[in-house]
Amino acid sequence: MKYSEKVKKASTIYNAIKGLKEDQSISIVYKGDTYKISAYSSYEDKLSYSIWSGFRGMNIDKVGKTSLTLYSYDMMSQRTSYRLSLLEASLLPEDRGDQK
Repeated sequence: MKYSEKVKKASTIYNAIKGLKEDQSISIVYKGDTYKISAYSSYEDKLSYSIWSGFRGMNIDKVGKTSLTLYSYDMMSQRTSYRLSLLEASLLPEDRGDQK
């Protein structure tokens, strides 16, 4: 699959994430699990994002055209990184085009 095709396939989720305003969220399904992506205001009123599944969460470092780069720190200040492919994710029906 060409990169332009990947971008087109992931554009629905990408646009939904980028369209979030402060304190809004959307839900996605990734590899059979449901995750909630939330937008919040960080330092200097910069909009940041996080992703949660139950009580586990990670910060979103970068929202790319085809993937999300996630990170978190444990109690020993060890950084954990993960790349979530938007090609393998889908929006839950109630979140399509209507952020809550």
